[in-house]
Amino acid sequence: MNELILLSPSHIITVLLSILAIIFIPKYFKLSNEMAQKNLRFVIIFLLLVNQAMDFYREGVMSDRWQDGLPLHLCDFSTMAIILYFLTAKRDFFVFAFFFGIAGGGMSILTPDTVYGFPYVGYIQSQIGHTMILMGVTYAMVIDNQRPYLKDIPKVFMYATVLLLFTYLMNYLLGTNYWFLAQKPIGDNITALMRPEPFHIIDLYVVALLVCYSMYLPYYLKDRRLS
Repeated sequence: MNELILLSPSHIITVLLSILAIIFIPKYFKLSNEMAQKNLRFVIIFLLLVNQAMDFYREGVMSDRWQDGLPLHLCDFSTMAIILYFLTAKRDFFVFAFFFGIAGGGMSILTPDTVYGFPYVGYIQSQIGHTMILMGVTYAMVIDNQRPYLKDIPKVFMYATVLLLFTYLMNYLLGTNYWFLAQKPIGDNITALMRPEPFHIIDLYVVALLVCYSMYLPYYLKDRRLS
């Protein structure tokens, strides 16, 4: 099995394919009829659910610790948010998936939480799953004309803080490491530059806040220009 090397040709190609799919597949379907767009939503939901099922099997069933396979990571909540957005069209679900799906899912595409790279099944699954999260967000932006607003950032961090406290409790009860609160994720990723556990979560929280405001910056500049 090939060890994951972030600058390896296979990983770079995989990341590029993911980015192209995230950007151009929703753009292609924007000109399609409503049935085709509905089918794309179903495909995204289906692949997201398959990814969740595989996570539970690989991390829970195969390890004989079902607690480790539950959908309690931040990207799992982003997955739920984009599925609920597709099913209900409620904007708050889009906003959560926009900020934390793009930030968390994008980081996971660039730096997967796996020791092995292509063609390891866990690597492929991770890339497809996180690509579908971001594709769901771009679908909402391109086809449904959704967008975030500055007032959404404090709201989405309020949701995230509630979920953070809930996840702390679940980790305590189950002896798990969801959101990597107890231990940093394996592999090469941004947490390697942060303080030791558990203080890395404070660093991640600050980084997430800066990332969210940075993500909103293009909209802010656009609104200033049009006002």
